[in-house]
Amino acid sequence: MTEKLGVLLVDVPEPKCWNYSYIVFTDSFTIENTDAISEVFHFGHRCTQEEAKKYPQFRWVALEDL
Repeated sequence: MTEKLGVLLVDVPEPKCWNYSYIVFTDSFTIENTDAISEVFHFGHRCTQEEAKKYPQFRWVALEDL
């Protein structure tokens, strides 16, 4: 059985300027903001729900739930 992949989202308090704040990993972790869910899907750092437990400050969301 394969595990679901998801992305890590950042919960930003209201009022917020963007619909989505998400984690990107290039050379280091950064937070990107967007209104386009397709950007989160394509550029967000992908990990399993188990791997996401290492980062409790972020919210894991499965790709198919985006």
